Amino acid sequence: MIKADCLPCRQAGFTLIEILVTVFVMAFGLLGFAALQTEGMKNNRVADLRTEVTQATYNIADRIRANIGGAINGTYEATGAPGVGYDCEISFAGTAVANKCSATEMANADLDRWFTTLGYVLPTGTGGISCVDADATDGDACSRGSLYSIDITWEESTRTGFESKTFSLDIQP
Repeated sequence: MIKADCLPCRQAGFTLIEILVTVFVMAFGLLGFAALQTEGMKNNRVADLRTEVTQATYNIADRIRANIGGAINGTYEATGAPGVGYDCEISFAGTAVANKCSATEMANADLDRWFTTLGYVLPTGTGGISCVDADATDGDACSRGSLYSIDITWEESTRTGFESKTFSLDIQP
């Protein structure tokens, strides 16, 4: 029985064990929160890469549809940048006809810009465009109604390392 006149004899505050348990629980919670943040940042980067891939693919698809002359003559079939020395969007400097780009020049300028973009926005990003000619008898490299296949490949971080990913889109310009 505790005497009323023995107030200093009462136990007050936390014990060392209670403080250690509290610190352990807080540390464990903070480590879990840090792991969650790290995983969220990785997933955000993956989503960003996939968005860039989708935008780049639809960008070149729209450029192919806009330049039907370049599409029909097969200029858009490529696995690498053509390395053009002219501009078909602002000054038209270096084109065969002053102030005008031919369908082939426009296609090459489009491909050069597209491959440059892939190199900037994707880690080890590569692309390729191929055509399956619908009418091999007409003399066109890729006749109207032919199917263009646009493929982009890049490296993506996974839990076990890096994995090669590919996005493909088939269009009929």
